[in-house]
Amino acid sequence: MAMFDFKLLDCTLRDGGYINNWEWGFQRAREIIYSLVQAEVDVVEVGFLRNVEGYNRNITVCNRIEELNKLLPSDSGHTMFSAMAMRSNYDITKLSPYNGDGIELIRITAHDYDIADGMDFAKEVKEKGYKLSINPINIMGYTDEQILWILNQVNDIQPYQFSIVDTFGSMKRRDLDRIVSLVDNNLDQNIRVALHLHENMSLSCCLAQ
Repeated sequence: MAMFDFKLLDCTLRDGGYINNWEWGFQRAREIIYSLVQAEVDVVEVGFLRNVEGYNRNITVCNRIEELNKLLPSDSGHTMFSAMAMRSNYDITKLSPYNGDGIELIRITAHDYDIADGMDFAKEVKEKGYKLSINPINIMGYTDEQILWILNQVNDIQPYQFSIVDTFGSMKRRDLDRIVSLVDNNLDQNIRVALHLHENMSLSCCLAQ
């Protein structure tokens, strides 16, 4: 990986959906995606893959990746599209194999109580041909020993990306230094490192810097 190969991921339509119950409206969601593509954002997260009843085109939470793909523009420029799936609320058999079009990256997440199952879930996503990002929920809740176990699992799976996720916005500089040191010294260098912060203590900007 080239030095300073930074990429920006926008997750408005997915993480922002906690504010409006993901009811963006089909056309509005398409407009948001189009604007982000025009702005040359590197990765745009289209929504959640989740077990839900039926398909509602106005909501960015879907059973099938083909449903989320309906939101995408015909010309994606240099933008990659992603979706998120949580091990505890998505039946992975619903995920079609990647066919070379549409959403290319699947970011999977799991809680501390099902992280081992989450690793099996991640393997299934990768086997279906998608670029895989492994995002353990609330990395601040793990001991150093537990983080090292996670990193060993990630190295075995060889995903596209591993993400440091400060779920509750409780991370301080010393916490980030500790966790980044563990990742730098133990994660395979072929795997990208991502950082997902939450602005709870007005520290996310300085932590990102």
